[in-house]
Amino acid sequence: MSQVSNPRTAGRQAGLAYLAVILFSIAGYTTMTRLLAGDPNTVPGRLAASHTIFDLAFAAMAIGFAAWVALAVLLYRLVSWSGRLSGALMLIFTAAGVAMSLLAISQLLPLFDSAPPEAAAAFASSVHGYQRLLLLAQVFSGLWLFPFGWLVVRSRIAPRLLGVCLIVAGFFYLLQFATAFRPDLDQWWVYRILTTVTGGTVMAGEFGMCLWLLIKGAREEPLDRAQRPFVVSTWKIGRSQ
Repeated sequence: MSQVSNPRTAGRQAGLAYLAVILFSIAGYTTMTRLLAGDPNTVPGRLAASHTIFDLAFAAMAIGFAAWVALAVLLYRLVSWSGRLSGALMLIFTAAGVAMSLLAISQLLPLFDSAPPEAAAAFASSVHGYQRLLLLAQVFSGLWLFPFGWLVVRSRIAPRLLGVCLIVAGFFYLLQFATAFRPDLDQWWVYRILTTVTGGTVMAGEFGMCLWLLIKGAREEPLDRAQRPFVVSTWKIGRSQ
């Protein structure tokens, strides 16, 4: 796929998609977490009293996942010229992450129709499946940031520091994923330090990249690699004369 003709406009489009990912995902996830938290015996009644909020949270998460796909495609068009393999990996990890996340929230579909007081066992099973699969999806939330960050560094559509932050932020999600195998990891002081440090790069990298794209758009691409040897050779000839 060729480079986009107007990277600033394309960058702002990607920024809007990124903003949608952040807003809808955070709103949906935090609301759903609040609704499902606490004693399993009391949560069904809470859902029965807040079913509209549950529906909205479910919809927000689904929209966030759809926006993630749109974001990956827009970014691919914008930066894949600087690394086709990295661009392909970014798309693959995004598709896998969205598929896993949709599978996770599909575990909650029975809660739309079940009568909460009489469906405690089914409710507990659905919530456990949702939480488990969503935790496993964190691996792809981290993996897609590695090629994305690398492409930002290579293409220079934004400050390279943002690309580095995105790469480091990928480790934060992988650390979250690791708790699927060792739930007691958050009790280790080393784990706490690592998540604190990498969590800061999530804020700097993802939020920073979103704001940069929204406000600045993407920087104009530098000269294509194929053109650089000619430019360097011409400069050397000029210097020798």
